[in-house]
Amino acid sequence: MATIKRNLLYNFLLSVSQVLFPLLSIPYVARVLDPEGVGRVAFIDSFSYYFVVMAELGITVYGIREVVKLRDEPERLKRLVKELMGLRVISSSLVMLLYAIMMWLLWDRIADWRLLGFSVTFLLINFLACDWYFMGMERFGFITIRSISVRILGLIALFVLVKNTDDFATYYAVMVLSAVAIGIWNYGVMVREQGGGFLFTGLKAHLKKLWVIYLIGLLYSIPLMLDNVLLRLASVAAAVGFYTFPARLVRISSNLLTDSFLVFLPRVTYHDHRQEAVAVQERLLQNSRLVVLLSVPMGAGIYLLSDQLAAAYLGDKFLPVAANLRWLAVFPFLKGMALFLSNPVLMARHQEKSYLRNLAVSSTCYIPLALLLSVYYADAGACMALVAAELILLLLNLLSVRRLFPGLRIFDWRLFAEALFLSALFILIVFGIKNIVHDAIPVLLTTIPVCIAVYFLLFIYVLKNPFAQQLWAGINGLLKRRRHTNEA
Repeated sequence: MATIKRNLLYNFLLSVSQVLFPLLSIPYVARVLDPEGVGRVAFIDSFSYYFVVMAELGITVYGIREVVKLRDEPERLKRLVKELMGLRVISSSLVMLLYAIMMWLLWDRIADWRLLGFSVTFLLINFLACDWYFMGMERFGFITIRSISVRILGLIALFVLVKNTDDFATYYAVMVLSAVAIGIWNYGVMVREQGGGFLFTGLKAHLKKLWVIYLIGLLYSIPLMLDNVLLRLASVAAAVGFYTFPARLVRISSNLLTDSFLVFLPRVTYHDHRQEAVAVQERLLQNSRLVVLLSVPMGAGIYLLSDQLAAAYLGDKFLPVAANLRWLAVFPFLKGMALFLSNPVLMARHQEKSYLRNLAVSSTCYIPLALLLSVYYADAGACMALVAAELILLLLNLLSVRRLFPGLRIFDWRLFAEALFLSALFILIVFGIKNIVHDAIPVLLTTIPVCIAVYFLLFIYVLKNPFAQQLWAGINGLLKRRRHTNEA
């Protein structure tokens, strides 16, 4: 339990950095670049990232699961690492050929050799992607330090190098080079621990287990990576610019919830592998409660403060995105619960095929919805399609879990009701502060801390919710032990 708490703390710090750094970079980029420049970068970034997903071959989830099983067997683990890296090199090489064909067909949507060069660089560094190794080894401290360090350097580079509307290619370069730095750092550490080189034997056995996870990755990434591409095919580059920032903000916020799955997934897999049903039930319910505890107030805050968020973080050129934020306010809850039901519940317990069928249905619905709604409502239509796809996936996952694990408790209705009640109090707080303070930034600086404090204080000390009290006690105890260790 101590390891879970420590990893959750590291993961929380990482997730906070994923929110904090974009909150610092997005306002700057939105004021320096125009919607068209932002849209061009968002298009090539999403386009490139989908090819990374294609090359990934499902190795991330599979690799985490297999590393967990073999981490106490050094020789077998070393062979596994080299085999999976060899498989990644083969898949990436094949995907590069498809990428070249698609780039030729869609060149009129890109038409910039600088963007193409950075896109190719991004694909090449992903030949060496190995995050799955560190997650499977539960090295969340390393992951956190590495990511925060690179993000700090990337943020400095952004402020120094991106100065006017013509610097959209430089903006993309900073994004790509940050990924390059993480990739090289990862691979260097892994080689030091497991040795270098690639093995191209024994891959057939891995492929037999990977194909379902691979298809899941491809389908899962359609709304995640191809949303900007589909919107650009149906509308103009500026619409992509108006869509990409609010979508990115709610996805970053959702990462505060879904990144916790990376902490719980190895433990759920471990307990399930040892047939420890009580421990599995406990870990899953903890994870579900954490999603509800954070996602409900997060969605309420995004909806109530959408105008202020747009004005403060994006500036006058991006004020229309406030309406998009309101459409996407429910996204953190839908995303968090849908992904919870898929990763720690279905996939960790080897029910990938059920999740695959659910993804196939939701993705099949998403593509025509995104194209049709984007034609008529542009960026707002893309937001509607994204929410609809997540809702469909959540309902389908829920049906699968009920059918496959009828006795499994996965939702705490008491906590959900209490979260809704306390989040409803935000209405009084927000409108009360808006009547006193009128500028966007002071409203945000005042409202957000007050809402957070009221929400958690009432949860812990008035409603006395057991999970909230347990979580606070665990975090507080961990911080005290850390402080005593440093003093010693």
